[in-house]
Amino acid sequence: MKKINLQSLMLFIVFIGTIFTLLIIHIVTPDSDQSVLENRKLAKRPDFTFERYISGEYSQRFDTYYSDQFPMRDFFVENNAKINHTVFRQDVVDDVYIAEDGYLLSRINEATSEEAHVVANRINDFAKDMDEIGVSVYTAIMPNKSTMMEDKFPSYFQSYGQKNLDLLFENLYPITNPIDSRTILEEHMDEENMFYYTDHHWQAKAAFYAYQNVMNTIIKKENLDESVLKYSDYQWEIKGKPFYGSDARKTAASNLKKKDQIVVATLKGDYIPFKMKWGIKSREGLYDMSFLNTKNVYSNRYQAYMGGDYALLTVYNDNKKNGTNVLVIKDSYANAFIQFLAPHYKEIHVMDLRHYKGEPIKKYVQDHNINHIIILNNVNSIFVTPSLTDFENPGQGENQ
Repeated sequence: MKKINLQSLMLFIVFIGTIFTLLIIHIVTPDSDQSVLENRKLAKRPDFTFERYISGEYSQRFDTYYSDQFPMRDFFVENNAKINHTVFRQDVVDDVYIAEDGYLLSRINEATSEEAHVVANRINDFAKDMDEIGVSVYTAIMPNKSTMMEDKFPSYFQSYGQKNLDLLFENLYPITNPIDSRTILEEHMDEENMFYYTDHHWQAKAAFYAYQNVMNTIIKKENLDESVLKYSDYQWEIKGKPFYGSDARKTAASNLKKKDQIVVATLKGDYIPFKMKWGIKSREGLYDMSFLNTKNVYSNRYQAYMGGDYALLTVYNDNKKNGTNVLVIKDSYANAFIQFLAPHYKEIHVMDLRHYKGEPIKKYVQDHNINHIIILNNVNSIFVTPSLTDFENPGQGENQ
């Protein structure tokens, strides 16, 4: 009996000691603003008021704060994921499937016919509105990684990118000039560096093949004096530190077999570098190389393409004294794509309706002498983010 009591006492002492140790670590450790692993802001210590305490709001907010600022949080998140994967054989985390070959694949939920009809009709109405002022619209809805690798998903965790794209294209009117890039991407899927293992985006290489498909269509339709660039017109290099991307931030590194790196495409030959301008800021070149060597392995290095997402920016090509202007209405998939459009246009105006809060699009098109418009989103974001097709009332500021 005494032995049992001694053991119980020792366990109690260890338990209380652990709690107090973690509490002291929590007190002396500065709070973190951001979790790179989870790609989100962390809760701050709530201000105490009597009213919040009585209502229970203070307790709820403090629980969230303590959970977010828990000592060695990333360590525990990583090890929890490792146990789930190795012991319980978990191959689905959140909405991500962990494939045997190392790819992490975010599931695309099945869209209904009604949802496809709503999205398509928004694009149809926008294209008709632009046609009235003589501006053509090209709808280049892109298959993302999960769509192009849909056959990797198991029967118990299916993804519906292919079906959703079919539904959308069926509902688009000819006036929207739909461009389906699935076939050309499929021709190259056995090549390396098409899509990231751990990030939901595509590599510049896949974006290039899609560009060829899109630009070929525009050149023929607009009768442009242009030729689509060839793969050999660029120098292709893998640069920067290895990293874990957006899908990895959901699953943690213990579930990963591969790291990713950024592919940088450099146009060969002599030319004046393209320039970017957003607000009062500007930069020469379409890459922000500072993202390639950030210290944290979970850093969003896809932001090397154009520096990430902006509400509105303009790319200037001083190699063309005369030329056409294009407006690209986009999500982040366009960031690796726009560099290939740059040689063809005098100006590329890039608008992200998740963040844009400027003048009405029709007025913007007229004020900036836009010749035609490319709608470039991936198939998942265009369904789950209504602001991407809110052409009538941009500025809702959704972040997806």
